[in-house]
Amino acid sequence: MKVLKLAIYLLSLSALLGACSQADKTQCECLSQAQKVNWLSTKIWSAKATQQDSILLKEALIKKEKLCKALQEAAPESVQKLKSTCQ
Repeated sequence: MKVLKLAIYLLSLSALLGACSQADKTQCECLSQAQKVNWLSTKIWSAKATQQDSILLKEALIKKEKLCKALQEAAPESVQKLKSTCQ
């Protein structure tokens, strides 16, 4: 019986840790995509961009919106906490 309880505990713990790391991964992907959008925007505003850069920016903005939507709806404190995890 103790072995079964230990197994359930370990499985629950690993599931919990896996869920936490997924949230961190999502946050890091969102921040990475936001940095790409910022870099492309800067390039376009500096007048050194090509037509391809404009297309890449449009695609990057769409991807950023998808990646960051849930995080943007979260409380600001939780976003700042996750942001510090990625840096």
